[in-house]
Amino acid sequence: MLSPQNFKRLVLTGAVTAITIAGSLYGAGIKTGQEAGQQIQKTREATLDERIATLQGIRENLSSKKHLVQKQLDDLDARVEDKKRKGLAGPKNGDP
Repeated sequence: MLSPQNFKRLVLTGAVTAITIAGSLYGAGIKTGQEAGQQIQKTREATLDERIATLQGIRENLSSKKHLVQKQLDDLDARVEDKKRKGLAGPKNGDP
């Protein structure tokens, strides 16, 4: 059984730990909110040329991802066709 002195220490330690964790989370939330606000402000202040350049960069990134996915789909289709030609596609009666 805990002595009263040890119990008080345990409660105090738990309280300090809880307050520290809560303060850290609260501070991190405030900082995240401020950073988001700064990003929005920066976006609003961007010139038209900067916006166009940003959107073109995003477009190039998405286009490269599209080509990668299309290549993967083509490779998959080729493997399926190869299996069909080899007769490894499974039962011929159409059951899934």
